[in-house]
Amino acid sequence: MRKKIYIALFIFITIFTGCSQMSNNRAEENPPQRDEFLKEEPIKTQADTVTSIFSGENLPDEKIEEIQTECSDLGSLYKDIYLNAEKNPLSDWDNKKVISQESIDKIEDVLKKAGYPVLNSSYIYPPFLEHSENFYAFWNSVQNGVDAETSYWEISDSGGLNYYEFQYIDGKPYSINAFAEWGKDGQLKIESAGKRNVLNWDMTYHGDFYYQDVPTDRHWEASILLRLKPVDKNLFELTEKYIKPIGYYNVNAFLCDWDTSDYGNLCFNDLFESLYKMENNDYVYTDQFEKEQYPYFHYCVPAETFENTILPYFEIPLAEFRERTLYNSEKDIYPWQDINVSNVSYFPAVISDVMESVENIDGSITLKVCVMCPDMQTDRLFTHEVTIMPSDGGKFKYLGNKITYTGENELPSSQPRISAQRTDTSKAAG
Repeated sequence: MRKKIYIALFIFITIFTGCSQMSNNRAEENPPQRDEFLKEEPIKTQADTVTSIFSGENLPDEKIEEIQTECSDLGSLYKDIYLNAEKNPLSDWDNKKVISQESIDKIEDVLKKAGYPVLNSSYIYPPFLEHSENFYAFWNSVQNGVDAETSYWEISDSGGLNYYEFQYIDGKPYSINAFAEWGKDGQLKIESAGKRNVLNWDMTYHGDFYYQDVPTDRHWEASILLRLKPVDKNLFELTEKYIKPIGYYNVNAFLCDWDTSDYGNLCFNDLFESLYKMENNDYVYTDQFEKEQYPYFHYCVPAETFENTILPYFEIPLAEFRERTLYNSEKDIYPWQDINVSNVSYFPAVISDVMESVENIDGSITLKVCVMCPDMQTDRLFTHEVTIMPSDGGKFKYLGNKITYTGENELPSSQPRISAQRTDTSKAAG
């Protein structure tokens, strides 16, 4: 995930470099008064060739040179791996070439063994910081009001180096970023760098770190989570299999209390596309269904498709299911709305972690899930327990959900998309 962010960041740099240049041109129209006969050509430094990071401050020459020296040192450790790595064009960016995750893993291993704090990345598991003990020491100094700094490295998908540094000076937090790429001369060179004020940062209850250093008028995807230790792989795989495919956006399966004896406010209709993808490993394409505007906008999903998609994941009688899902017996269809401007409910990015898995006497398992929201500066937005009955062939059924804790922050909306299913239309989006 982080690598996609850096691709987007590079695009921002390219666009706003032009804006920065326009600003420089305006400044040159009214230069400070000085003796015109003593003009001299300025001596170019390395900082003159480094693009300022969007919304950040320029770094002084000495700091850029310091980071450049470290980049060169690290580059010398893995240059051979980079040169021998196969480089392929990025699918949506022909001018950029990337190396394989296998090559990135080899580079990270070299830097890790050399003692450098480096992000350990993976296609499967979230990246985490190797040698994070220095980061904990840094945070301890911050908590005690002592000036401190710490830094770490990340291998970009192109094989370059991303440098991150946090500073705490005179009670104020800062972040420094620098991004280096391999040049045609076979050397790593910093291409962009900058310094920002950190707007908020904190250590989570579970010992990870999050921060925000980019102002935004939107309250989502503003903060970055830096994991300081690896996730429990077994628990993470449970999150990926049972929780993430459904999630918390415009679907309420994990946002209300229900079980097989009382399905409460659970909206089955909104589960259609999530379960369809789980069942068929493909997305739902709306053009395969007829659509109607009365009595509300909806797509007409054939009963066989709808029932074969959702019923395998729940224990509910067909008659009750049809009653709860606005089944149209005349047309033998179910109404379904995809997420659109009339029903979407926006919310900041949330991260769910299964913290514990409990085996029950009847063979079911209960997953205890903690949901964090860095943008709201909380690592415990709410917690819930999901009970699941596994079966042969990797199949399973959802047996219930229970909210076990909610803090003072607002939660994602639990209102169904179709207005006729909403229990409180005043809370509905759109």
